[in-house]
Amino acid sequence: MNKKKYISTALLFIAAVIWGFAFAAQDAASEVGAFTLGFARSLVAGVFLIGVVIVFDKLSGNGRRLFSKKGIDLNKNELVGGVIIGIVLVVASAFQQIGINSGTDGGKAAFITALYVVLVPIYALALKKRAPINVWISVGIAVVGFYLLCIKEDFTVAPSDLLVIACSLIFPIHILTIDHFSAKCDGIRMSMVQFFTAAVLNLAVSLIAEGHRELVEIFPAILPVLFLGIGSSGIAYTLQILGQKDVNPAAASIILSLESVFGIIGTALFLGQKLTPREYLGCAVVLVAVILSQIDFSPFVKKAKKENTPK
Repeated sequence: MNKKKYISTALLFIAAVIWGFAFAAQDAASEVGAFTLGFARSLVAGVFLIGVVIVFDKLSGNGRRLFSKKGIDLNKNELVGGVIIGIVLVVASAFQQIGINSGTDGGKAAFITALYVVLVPIYALALKKRAPINVWISVGIAVVGFYLLCIKEDFTVAPSDLLVIACSLIFPIHILTIDHFSAKCDGIRMSMVQFFTAAVLNLAVSLIAEGHRELVEIFPAILPVLFLGIGSSGIAYTLQILGQKDVNPAAASIILSLESVFGIIGTALFLGQKLTPREYLGCAVVLVAVILSQIDFSPFVKKAKKENTPK
C-alpha cells in the first residue's frame, strides 16, 4: 500500500468513527422532524465548508479563490457531482432519520445501514463490473443477519426497520457517484455543494411536510445538530470524498462500514441502549457478510486452478 492509500484509508477510518458516534446524536435529536434536522445539519455543514475551502485554497497555493469578481469558483464536476450526491444524500438520510424517529434505536440503525457495503459491488454490475462469487454468498449471509436483527419473535418486521433498510439500498449510489466524480475535482468544494443542495431540498420538504413551526424544535437540540452538521456532515462526508480518491469503492465501503461498530459503542456509551442477544447475533452475522464481501479470493482460485491443471 503506497503512502496515498495509507492516508486515504486513515481518512475513511476517521469518517467511520465520526459517523458511528453520530447515531447517538441522531437519537438525541429524534424529536426534530427528519427533514428539518436534515436542513439544519446540511446548512451548518455547508457554511462550515465555505471556511474550510477558503483556508485550504490559501494554504495549498492552488491558485484558486472561492469568491472572486468572476463569481464562485466551481468547475463543472464540482457543481454537477455535488448536486447529484446532495440529492442522493437527502433521500438516503431521510429514510434513515425517519426510521430512527419511528422507533429503530441508533445502534440497530447503524448495523442495518451497513447493508450498503454488501450492495456496493452488486450495484457496480450496472457499470458492467462483475461481482465475484463471495459477494453473492455475502448477500445470503446478510439476509440471515438481518432476519435475526429485524424480525421479531412473531415473525414481523418493524416499519421503522424497513425505512432504515431503504436507506441502506440508496447509500451505495452515493458511494459509486463519489467514486465517479472525486478524481476529477476538488473534493471539499464538491462536498460544500452537496450540503447546500441538501439544505435547500430538506428545507423545501420540511416546510411542506413538517411545517415552519418544526424549525423551532432545532434550538433545544442545538448540540446534536452542531455535531451532526460540523462533525458527521461537514467533516466526515468530506473525508469520505477525499479518501475515495485513492481507494476503490469496494475497499472504501468496508472501511466506512465500521461506522456500525462505532454506532453500537456510541449509543451504549451516551444513551445506555442495549440490544437483545438475538440482535447482537444478527449484528455479528451481518458483520461477517460485510467482511466476506470484500475479501478477494481470485488469487487463491487462480492458484488452485494452476495446481490442478494437467501438465
